[in-house]
Amino acid sequence: MKIDLSPGEIQVIKIWAENIIHGGHWGDGDIIVPEEEIILNKLNSAKNGKVDFTPNEARIILMWSNSSMGINTYEELSEIEDDIEAVIIDKQ
Repeated sequence: MKIDLSPGEIQVIKIWAENIIHGGHWGDGDIIVPEEEIILNKLNSAKNGKVDFTPNEARIILMWSNSSMGINTYEELSEIEDDIEAVIIDKQ
């Protein structure tokens, strides 16, 4: 499902990813699983903020979000998470 993300929202998701990828979730960090790399590639190549995520990719982004609490404001989290959760619901 394609969703519209602002440049700021894309940056927030990248910050979440970096926090997890380089934060040691697989030992001492800096290991990226293929799904994470696919998501980051999609974010980096987003045209006009439109990004197409699968439900599994959306779940990974929500995991990044949940693991990064305190990095962003509630308003930022709420809006992005609502968009990402819509991907999961739409595909079920």
